[in-house]
Amino acid sequence: MSGTPFLPTADTTVIFVRHGNVHNPGNLIYGRLPRFGLSKLGREQLERTGRFLAEIGVDAIYTSPLLRARQSATILARHLPNAPVRRNACLVEVHTSWQGESNKVVQETRGFSYYDPLKAEGDETIQHVFNRMERALQLALRRHTGETTVCVSHGDPIKILRLGYSGRPLTADVVRAPDPGQGAMVAFSFWHPDALPVITSLDLSQIERELKATPLGSATAERRG
Repeated sequence: MSGTPFLPTADTTVIFVRHGNVHNPGNLIYGRLPRFGLSKLGREQLERTGRFLAEIGVDAIYTSPLLRARQSATILARHLPNAPVRRNACLVEVHTSWQGESNKVVQETRGFSYYDPLKAEGDETIQHVFNRMERALQLALRRHTGETTVCVSHGDPIKILRLGYSGRPLTADVVRAPDPGQGAMVAFSFWHPDALPVITSLDLSQIERELKATPLGSATAERRG
């Protein structure tokens, strides 16, 4: 792994949070386009995540510079008043020439990929995305050894970082795995400087949906059966 080594004296955790649902009435691939902010649902998702993080305690928040991520970080910060918010361009969404196109191309193209082949020269490769996300991770580790920090980013970048640190090959086929959910958390906990992190994921919105879909009393009946 690249980056300056860090020497934690206690466990160090960096939690990557995906921004919430976006107001996107045109159903576009919004990529790095400006003025795509959170929807009402997106704000609710981040309020839920913020309440959870308040129970853990967070020392600092870093965010992608895009509007939806900054709005997400602002909501989290209301629940984490002692955590300063800073922007980090390494956390930004993938640079792809597909932005501005209809999302129908993703839904209707079998095996669609932003990366294989690249749509245009200058588009980001998977390795490029991993490298800059790792720089964001290493920055948090150096600045906040023994602490817990949050990095607000986007679906593909968080997924690619997680896959790389999980030892998976960074190929287009592997990266077709599902993104983390909107407002979901992926935590990298470093217990020793020479070991890979323990990676855990939590999607509170998914848990809530599953609980609402569970008929009343069914869980109790299953435990008795």
